[in-house]
Formats: sequence, structure tokens, C-alpha cells
Amino acid sequence: MKWQAITIQGRNYNLDHLHPFAYDFVVPAKGDKPERKYHINVIFSLHCFTRGRQSGEVIPAGYSYKDNRETRIFDLARYEKSFDLPGIVTSLSRRKCFHDPHDKFYVVEFINDQGQKKYYAVFFELSKAGKKKGLNLYISSAYVRDDMPYGRNLKPIRFDILVHNIHTGKRIRRPHK
Repeated sequence: MKWQAITIQGRNYNLDHLHPFAYDFVVPAKGDKPERKYHINVIFSLHCFTRGRQSGEVIPAGYSYKDNRETRIFDLARYEKSFDLPGIVTSLSRRKCFHDPHDKFYVVEFINDQGQKKYYAVFFELSKAGKKKGLNLYISSAYVRDDMPYGRNLKPIRFDILVHNIHTGKRIRRPHK
């Protein structure tokens, strides 16, 4: 899905950076294992630049943004941080990935917000795209938080293992704490 720009109070917010894209993820040869190449199709959810309504909250005029499933509130902070997402996605092999309680995954980037520790959490799903079409990487949400999602001392899983297991149909075991 290609996201349409939104204009709020005369200012245009372009969303081209969140249009779907594809890239080839290469796992270099190591020991007796040959190089492996995976085609990855990246899709972003509107949760990357919008937020849900609080109980009883009315969406301010012009801030409504919807897809075919839901209507949410355009969020300037999420929007501004979303410019980092394409780079985060293409660098997942260098980041620690974690399981969430819903059998999906996330990465967290530490950010310093005026001397305060903050975390940019990026939640994603990985699935087969069909015969000879590679894998789909769906970024389901991304937002800044005050704390690490789902606690600390979590055991990470490497992105190349996630990709290989999804590609080959192997089960991904949840780590023990």
C-alpha cells in the first residue's frame, strides 16, 4: 500500500518514505555454509505514523488518517521518527531482534531525548511471500517508549536466523528467560 500524504493546517506531510520496497538480504558464506540470498518485501503499517484514540478522545480536525481497516490519529512524533524506518529495516542483520508475547518480533533502538533514556521500538512480522517471491517483512508499529518493551534481560535472536527459519519453514523457538 502506498500511503497518501496528509495536509494539516496548510502543512503537507509526505509519506513516500513508507511506501513498500524490496531488498536482497545476503548472509555471507561462513565455514562450509555457502552465501545465502533472500528477497525481502517490506510493507509499513499506518501504526508507524499514527496513534490510536484515547478513551473519549475526539480526533482533532484534519488529523484523521485511515486505511481499509481502521481510522487513527496522525501523530507528528511518530511521523518524524518514521524517517528512520527504512534504514532500520535494511540494517536488521546488525541489530538484536526479540520475541514479543504475540509470536511476532521487534527491535529497539536507544535514543537520547534531551538527556532522558528513550527507546524506539519497531515491531514486525516475517512471513513467506509465496513461491519464488521471497519473504514479507511487515512493520506493524513503531513508536518511542520510556522503557524497553516486555522487560529487560531478554534473549535476542539474530535476524538471519529468523529469515532462514521462515524461508525454510522451520519453527522459531521462543527463548527461555
